[in-house]
Amino acid sequence: MEAFRTLAGPVEAEIREKGSRFLARAVPVAGRTAAEAYCAGQAHTYRAATHVVPAFRLHDGTEYASDAGEPSGSAGPPLLQALRGAGLHDVAAVVVRWYGGTNLGIGGLVRAYSGALAEALRDAPVRDATPGVRLEVRHDHDRTSAVLRTVAAFGGRDLERSYADDVTCTFVLPAAAAARFREALRDATAGGVDATEVGSAVIYGG
Repeated sequence: MEAFRTLAGPVEAEIREKGSRFLARAVPVAGRTAAEAYCAGQAHTYRAATHVVPAFRLHDGTEYASDAGEPSGSAGPPLLQALRGAGLHDVAAVVVRWYGGTNLGIGGLVRAYSGALAEALRDAPVRDATPGVRLEVRHDHDRTSAVLRTVAAFGGRDLERSYADDVTCTFVLPAAAAARFREALRDATAGGVDATEVGSAVIYGG
């Protein structure tokens, strides 16, 4: 994935259907661990509700949803469909239901769960994001200028440096640029320096 859209901040909306109350909440997340923590936290916060239905969709292709005790396919999958319909990734969402005394049927539940989240996402502020990688470069001191020029030429972000017998710097680049950066770095240092991928990252736009 080259680029994607995510929420710029938390959103929520509430609808009512035949006496049942549906509260939708969604937030941007940095990855699966954060998504799972958010959904678990919401389940605890609203533990007195009838159902707390979770879903999340990540830019690495991971998708998750649970019906959380509702009939199979009536709650979790509609939340994922709402996230897909909004074109969002790296978003975790829950819809909290308080039962109002009237059964809605499968179709009614699908419409209510998807409708609540769609309402929360409607006109929500979003921002662009790009998958990135965190790279580490170790080099001797006399190659510092060449390394820093190359990092700057590729728009490296979050640069950190430490000094000992040699220099270690870490920074973030768009994942799509990593191979070109490593080639340029080898050229700039006469093959004396290479970069190692040490983690993943996300680069956010405005």
